[in-house]
Amino acid sequence: MRRWTTSIAAILIAVTTVLALASLTGQGTAWSGSRVYSAFASAKVVDLRENNLVDELAGLPLSVRIAKVNLDQSILSVELKIGEKSYQPSVLYLDMAELIRFAFERTSNVSQLLIRLVAEDKWVGTKHLLLAADVRRGEWPSSALDDLENLGDQPLSGELKRYFRISATSLWKNRFERTDW
Repeated sequence: MRRWTTSIAAILIAVTTVLALASLTGQGTAWSGSRVYSAFASAKVVDLRENNLVDELAGLPLSVRIAKVNLDQSILSVELKIGEKSYQPSVLYLDMAELIRFAFERTSNVSQLLIRLVAEDKWVGTKHLLLAADVRRGEWPSSALDDLENLGDQPLSGELKRYFRISATSLWKNRFERTDW
């Protein structure tokens, strides 16, 4: 009888522990003004489609406004519009990294991400391409994304340009890659 009671107690403790862990993965709790999440919670992976494209992208914490977006089978194209506000390269790199993480870590069907950074001149009504990237799933080391996020305001390295197929226009180079300051 004592063995039976010990077994039931062990099962109740195990079930209680599992339920407690499950409740932590579903929602954060307040702790010093921040949210705490379970280390076992996995990010939601979505199958990106025309019917959920806007909702999924609207939830991204981007500093620059999305001007255009298109999903053509497995190719996601995003145009970021830089308006009158001046941005440091670090902010733009972080937005690019956020889009890359979204496309390749939180979607199941995007194999290629095209990013365009465009400056808009409201005085004359023109747009100017600053930077373009053609990022492909599995064609860059995971450390490259961390390098992009931690680049700060430094110019893009040749490796990052190669990994993410980044092309910079003369406008970008004149504004952000000048060395004669």
